Amino acid sequence: MGEEKYINRAEETDKQLRKALNFWDITYLVVGAMIGSGWLFGALYASSVVGPGSILSWIVAGVLMFFIALVFAEISGMIPKTGSIVRYPQYSHGSFASFILAWSYLLSAITVAPAEAEAVITYMSSYVPGLTTTVSGLTVLTGLGIIVAFIFLTFFFLLNYYGVHVMGKTNTGVGWWKLLVPLITIILLISLFFHPKNFATPSFLPYGSSPILFAIPTTGIAFAYLGFRQGLEYAGEAKNPKRDVPLGTILGFIIVVAIYVLLQVAFIGGVDWGKVSTASGVTIAPGNWTGLSSSVLANGPFYEILKISAIPILVGWGIFLLIDAIVSPSGTGWIYEGTTTRVFYGMAADGHLPDLFLKLNKHKIPIFSLIASWLIGALFLLPYPAWVKIAGFISSTTVFTYMISGSALVVLRKTAPNAHRPLKLPVPWILGGIAFIASFLIVYWSTFSILWGVDALILAGIPIFYIYTMPKRLGSNLTLGIVLGVIYWITLAVTTIYFLDYGIVAKVASYYTMEPIPSFSVILSHTAPNFVLWVVINVITTVLFTYILYRGLPTAYSKSQIKAGFWVIATIFAGLIVSYLSSLGPYMPNYSIIPYPWDTVLAVVVAAVLFVYSALSGILTDDLVAVMKGLGIDITKDNNK
Repeated sequence: MGEEKYINRAEETDKQLRKALNFWDITYLVVGAMIGSGWLFGALYASSVVGPGSILSWIVAGVLMFFIALVFAEISGMIPKTGSIVRYPQYSHGSFASFILAWSYLLSAITVAPAEAEAVITYMSSYVPGLTTTVSGLTVLTGLGIIVAFIFLTFFFLLNYYGVHVMGKTNTGVGWWKLLVPLITIILLISLFFHPKNFATPSFLPYGSSPILFAIPTTGIAFAYLGFRQGLEYAGEAKNPKRDVPLGTILGFIIVVAIYVLLQVAFIGGVDWGKVSTASGVTIAPGNWTGLSSSVLANGPFYEILKISAIPILVGWGIFLLIDAIVSPSGTGWIYEGTTTRVFYGMAADGHLPDLFLKLNKHKIPIFSLIASWLIGALFLLPYPAWVKIAGFISSTTVFTYMISGSALVVLRKTAPNAHRPLKLPVPWILGGIAFIASFLIVYWSTFSILWGVDALILAGIPIFYIYTMPKRLGSNLTLGIVLGVIYWITLAVTTIYFLDYGIVAKVASYYTMEPIPSFSVILSHTAPNFVLWVVINVITTVLFTYILYRGLPTAYSKSQIKAGFWVIATIFAGLIVSYLSSLGPYMPNYSIIPYPWDTVLAVVVAAVLFVYSALSGILTDDLVAVMKGLGIDITKDNNK
């Protein structure tokens, strides 16, 4: 059994990390991570989906994310650990839940730095030709653009290589710039180039109320707000983490939400319909908010608005905006390069990756984790050369992992009741439930077109658990794990490509090109069986293979960790089923099985049930006992294992 080995190794490695960050460093890690490419592009894409009502999308997302951040703030004050978000599930539910959520978080974190590099290049294309082109209405990087983006990724790597004190102090200094530039942009646009009539052109909600919700994960809004977690990720490197991490996280989050709402107001009011056109010179009709995403604004939304205003002070300020278009995304990029490094580190500390990823360089940085985050992140520049596409993927995979916040809050209150909590929230079941449901809804709103690929990629990590974590940490049979893992990968790949990609997504798209479009009953009869088969086959494969390996585990404690993680599996499949049935399913915008808003009501009910299941699944883990012991607290007295 490898449990004690991994627990002790993680505690010893944590002690070697440099404690260099103060309260303002933590706050500006949050501010710096949240104010990146989101402020440069989020307002454009949100308004193109919702219209003027996109202001509400930012507010709703801010409220939902605040509950999630608040819950994480309590947990981080109680257990300040580097790579914290991937380690909290280990403390509350054990290795199975920990691995799946860590894998999902890794998929998202590793793609943020490339997304920020893409944002830099996209804005640079306003004055450097040849970096981007337009494909199917989207602005994407050319080959040259991808090369320049890789150069920026390499810069992010080097800044992190020289230590958290260098990166942290650099980020705090840059943080002031990242605050002032958007604030001054807001003031200038609202005072000098503001068109109030835009908020009713043609109406406040020209596309209805439902886009308010699905715009949150699909247009960069959720992506912009994800950065609140950075203070948590660096908690083990803070001087006074129990105080500074929760307070810095909350303060930074509130500041940035206010800025984003005002930026959306300034953008909507700043659109001059008579001067906005496509690249070929065709003027966008007033009120055609969808058309903005394929207009000249797509390369640099705020810069182009300042430029077309022809007001000297605004045109001059546009120069600072072009500079910030490099500084802001770069600042977020180097933070997330470090975040991904700490995700690799956290997964290795939990026993999900080899010890190599724990090795520190002379600057006390997990060096091989950093190299992996740099090189693997660069690969995502190829399949996702458009900012809005990678932002949607990141939002869904990241927020999926945030469901652990509400569940862990309740579980840790039970398993470690006497732990010191600098921030202790009232009514944990209610606030934890809100945080869980909020996370579930944001993932659900990402639409079926994104969610089916996200879920397939998350499930693709399970064989790694069979092949590496279960034998190494829980004592399962390695050979059997390899055999089942390979079969699992083949089954998942074949069923996903044939039943979901070809059998639903491509088939529905082909029906919508027909004249006239076939009736919904015809489309449904030809596609619904494919979805049912995918769900049935992959549920059976996941449950059966996991159960086979579970039966061979040597101890009751090892088995308890598998049972404690099945709620994550249930959440993956339940979320996709609800998405399929909803107005955000594969048949949108023409048809849906359950119409809006009843589909959202169903999603809330399903999320509430899953939350209770997850909270009741929690166990007292040896990892939690060890970390509490390191903090001078013996929680075994309050628990019967």
